Order: sequence, then structure tokens, then C-alpha cells
Amino acid sequence: MKVLFIDGSAGVSGDMLLAALVDLTGGRKWLEESLSRLNLPGVRLVYPPRRRAGVEAIGVDVVVSSEAPHFDDVGQIEVLLARAELSGETKERAAQAFHKLEDAEQRAHRVAFGHAGFHEVGGADAVVDIVGTCALLELLNASHVVVSPLRVGIGYVEAEHGKLPVPAPATAELLRGVPSFGGDVVGEFTTPTGAALIATIADEFGAMPTMKIEDTGYGPGAANPAEFPNVLRVTLGEAGVRVKEQPGDKVAVLEANVDDMTAEEISYAAQAIGDAGALDVAVTPTVMKKGRPGHVFKVIARPDDRDRLCDLILRHTTTLGVRYYEARRRTLQRRTVTVVTEYGTGKVKLSEAPGGRVSPHAEYDTAAKLAAQAGVPVRVVARALEAAAERQAAGDARKEEAAEQPAPKDYD
Repeated sequence: MKVLFIDGSAGVSGDMLLAALVDLTGGRKWLEESLSRLNLPGVRLVYPPRRRAGVEAIGVDVVVSSEAPHFDDVGQIEVLLARAELSGETKERAAQAFHKLEDAEQRAHRVAFGHAGFHEVGGADAVVDIVGTCALLELLNASHVVVSPLRVGIGYVEAEHGKLPVPAPATAELLRGVPSFGGDVVGEFTTPTGAALIATIADEFGAMPTMKIEDTGYGPGAANPAEFPNVLRVTLGEAGVRVKEQPGDKVAVLEANVDDMTAEEISYAAQAIGDAGALDVAVTPTVMKKGRPGHVFKVIARPDDRDRLCDLILRHTTTLGVRYYEARRRTLQRRTVTVVTEYGTGKVKLSEAPGGRVSPHAEYDTAAKLAAQAGVPVRVVARALEAAAERQAAGDARKEEAAEQPAPKDYD
């Protein structure tokens, strides 16, 4: 699995993450082509080299002229994105980040929804940071994003709302549920734009996972404290231990609870689901909430049949919903043989367990038909079929063993 690890020990801002991803991917041209599709006037990118403690890094600065627009709310940005010739993935991620930003500002400053606009984060530079980062993530195509705890900083920051504590209120809102720490250096090291991006793209928070590193990238921050290198490092690698899969296949497991069906209705529903191609259908009595007796339908299906059988369960039962999940199953090797008995010819399933033990199971429909013709109990015919199948399997095994023996040498 391809994993992107974001080391937040120096904090994160939109321009730091953008620069780190440009460095990691070498995607400067991709970035500029993507941003040109925004048709955003009055902005250009510059790439100044910066040294932060012992780390050399290339920044990405957005130079904004008087022609650049300022966006008052997320609706205006959605219009901009809708008109841009960008992929759906990039547009969706960017829109999610801006929605998180708007919601955080409105919560942080206790302003009615639909009336509070963006402030610092509504500028064209923030749009470039967010959309550019989302475009580079699409180029990277990592399956999983892991983020370490974020340095937010301590002290105060000057904002349009006045002097605010660090982390700024909007940043604190965006970092709900995100592992963070203040550190011991005065300054704002995680910005609202950076926090919104992390809240949007992170799949997991924690230490760097065990991974085979493929490449790294560095994005410098604006401040240059003496105490630590103010750079955001991103690492791309292959993670996950490859485990040899056991023989088997994937199946979908579908479950539904019912508590108001008659026995006849339950039987009919189970039969209909089985006839529609389910691999197995089981109905188990259970006790539901408020002590009501009920039943659980459990259906094993091929993954491709999942949605069709879900519809069938909803149609034939009174349940209000179907649970489903993927599972792996390991099955015995099976084959069907035809055998001859004193009651006639019938079919038997043979299953082979680990170690070679073969177990016969007479086909019920065949056994029932022969039993009806002979006027004997079905169990008598089933045992006769299974005994014949065992003898046939033993004979086949002897033939295979003889075929594997080396031919006798001719000494003449």
C-alpha cells in the first residue's frame, strides 16, 4: 500500500504543504497547469530557496496583485471550482477543505451561518494553496495518508479579528480530534489553511508507520526559529507486511433483522434469496430490543451479487435495512460424482479435507427421488449413495498411486 506520511513536528500551513508536495513529486509543471485551469487572475508562483536550521528547502510563494479576487464565502469558491477544468477528485477535496474552513470560522467567532465570510483564508493565495495541494495529491495517488501530531505553537497572533491566542480559534476548531501540541517556541506554526487541509486528507494520525521509503519532500515555513528546523517533511513509501493469502475467495455477508414475519413468509423469503444465486442462506432466531422475538437472515453471496441480493432481501422481508461486509472464506475442495446403487443412479458431493480425508454427502434431491421410487426412507438411499461414492473414490486413489510408481527396469 502506498502511504504518504506527513511529519507535523514543525506545524503545517498551506504553503508549507504545497511546497513539500512539489518537492516530493517534482510536480511544478503539473501544479502550474492545474492552477491555470482555475482562471484566477492576479496570481503567480515564485519558488524561493530557504534554509531552515540545517535544512535547505524550496518554498512556494503565491504573489498576489490588486487584480486577484477575494472570496467572501464558500459558495463563490464552488462557482470558481465548477468552472475550472480540473478533475472531480481535486475539486471535491478542495471544496471539502473550504467547507471545513467556513464552518470552523463560523463556530469559532459565533457568527450565523450564511452571514460570516472568509477573512484571511478567503484570499486568492489560500485558494491556490488548497487547490494546488489537492491537485498534487491526485498526482501522488497515495492510498493512505498518515499525519503525526501537529505543532500549533504558543503565544498570540494578529488577525483581522484582532489579537488571538495560538492556536487561532478557527484552527482550534479544525483540529478537533487531531493530535496536537503547543511546543515551547512562541509563534503560530499551524494555520487555519494547513489545519483544514490536514482535517480533509488525513486517514490516520500517529507515528510514521513501518514502510519502505521511496522519496521525501520538504516545505519551509515562513518563520525561522533557532530552536528547530521549521520545515514540513513528507515521506512517500510502501507500507504493510505482505502476508501470503490462504486458499480461498472473497464473499459478501449480508444480514438483516426481522421481527414481524410469519414462519411461512420467512421460509418463502429464504427460498427466494437462495434461488436467486445466494451461496448460502441461514435464518437464526434471536431476541430483539424490548424482548421481542425475531430472526436474523444471514446470506453469503458473491461480491458481484451483493447489491442485487440486498434489494431482494428488502423486497421479500420486512426489514428496514441490510448490513453487509466483505469476508474471506476457506472451503474444502469439492467435486460431484455419479454412482450406481441398488436403488438406482444418483449424485454425491465429495469434499476433501486437509490430509486427504474424503467425505461423501449425498445430493438430497437425488436421494429423495430414489427413495420415493423404492418406497424406503431417504436416509437408507443416502447411505447407499455415500458408500458407493467412498468405494469409487478409494478405487480412483489406488489407480493414481499405481500411476505414480516408477516402471520396472528391464535388465535384459
